[in-house]
Amino acid sequence: MSTTVQSGGHNVSGSLASWWRGRYGRRLLMEIAICGGLLVIYRTIRLFTRGDLRAAFDNARDIIGFETWLGMPFEQDLQQFLLEHPTIIKLLNHYYVAFHFPAAIALLLWLYLRHERTYPLVRNLMAFVTFSALVIHLIFPLAPPRMMAGFVDTMATFGPSIYPANALDGAANQIAAMPSLHFGWAMIEAIAVIMVLKSPWRYLILIHPALMTLAIIATANHWWIDAAAAGVLIVGAIGVYRVATAWIGDRHWSWTRFRFQTDSGIERLEAHANEAAARTGDDGDGAEPSADDAVTTR
Repeated sequence: MSTTVQSGGHNVSGSLASWWRGRYGRRLLMEIAICGGLLVIYRTIRLFTRGDLRAAFDNARDIIGFETWLGMPFEQDLQQFLLEHPTIIKLLNHYYVAFHFPAAIALLLWLYLRHERTYPLVRNLMAFVTFSALVIHLIFPLAPPRMMAGFVDTMATFGPSIYPANALDGAANQIAAMPSLHFGWAMIEAIAVIMVLKSPWRYLILIHPALMTLAIIATANHWWIDAAAAGVLIVGAIGVYRVATAWIGDRHWSWTRFRFQTDSGIERLEAHANEAAARTGDDGDGAEPSADDAVTTR
């Protein structure tokens, strides 16, 4: 009887240890902590980058001048056309609110649970683009169109209104128009879905960033060039990642040794250890080769 109880205890202990080491244990808790920490940093930085209204309006006038020079100052015309269709405006207002944070959270959960290898790539891309955007918001505060003459704040008019009337009140940074993280996150979500799915229907996800672009312009929360800036930031981040991975190759950074280790080097080390164990006739308790044999640096 005691043996059975002890065996059952070992099974339970082993199952708990296996669960804790798996992706639904400490790794999931670590990811939640990382994402929560990033969100706190994101909110904190936005609190410190929302006060320079004079510069924000000066920059907005410069943006209008630049778009006019390009021959593409169409935000006001597009909004005036859509204002004749209040139902569309209301739907776009809700799309702007409902598909920003919820869609990003749903994407990260889906990738972590179903496409674990793609998850860190998308998480890192989203984090890099987000914090790069926050730096730009600090350097280049920009008032959105809804704060400028000739535009209508459709969210204040039709609802749901998520911003206080005073741009300096509330937690949101209302003068952080460029680049547009609403479009940036939507574009990253579309890229992730296209990466992991194989069905030809996967390209329908491109409707999401297209609708978000329409929403940010129709609601007068962004200039069209804000979406373009986010797109350039995403393409640049992907380009940097590809160059970095080409340089790194099959090397993995070891935080215990503070150096790169290669897959081939680790395989040679394991083969050497197995040969040593075979010669001594034990399970590998003999002298092990140095881990430096598995380390290469450039």
